[in-house]
Amino acid sequence: MIVVHTAFRREFRLAPGLVRAVEDGDTRRAGTICAHLEFLTSVLHLHHTGEDRLLWPKLLERVPEELAPIVHLMEAQHERVAAVLEDIERVRAQWRSTARPAERDELARLLDELYVGLCEHLDAEEERLLPIAARNVTEEEWLQLGEEGVKGLPKPELPLVLGMMQYEGDPEVVAEIVSHTPWLIRSVVPMLSRRAFRKHALAVHGTATP
Repeated sequence: MIVVHTAFRREFRLAPGLVRAVEDGDTRRAGTICAHLEFLTSVLHLHHTGEDRLLWPKLLERVPEELAPIVHLMEAQHERVAAVLEDIERVRAQWRSTARPAERDELARLLDELYVGLCEHLDAEEERLLPIAARNVTEEEWLQLGEEGVKGLPKPELPLVLGMMQYEGDPEVVAEIVSHTPWLIRSVVPMLSRRAFRKHALAVHGTATP
């Protein structure tokens, strides 16, 4: 989970600057950035959906008293992030077609707000939730969470998602994640992932090392 969080922190930290750098009326560049944002938010949604469906119910059943102090915090943080994401989607659609400064600046402001709220949530998960989960969720159940996440991704996006995790993630952890995926993914995706991230980063960030 920390490997995934690291990728989210990096990409959403860089997102507002990408938007602000687009010149007035440059709809082609705006389209590139909007496609990148759409990809990021879809992966984030999938991540949160998997937690809500496969992690939280198990913990609430097994250790309700231990989890109680943070349930409302996590729910409130999810709601805040979801609300900002809705606003981002609305403004992003407007800006994509016009690349006007007003929508650009509003979108960048919302992305700044999202980054702050998302980091608060990820920090709280790592500091307060993961220690509880480590004691109460089996290795098999953790693997199921990862497998469900992989299944939910469109197959063409798998190399890019893995490449984003590889870029700053612990190599041993990434290798462990891949080792439990189906054979076809395990044998093909790692060969393509670094290339996929490099190509994507060059198009979006202008560098292979953002």
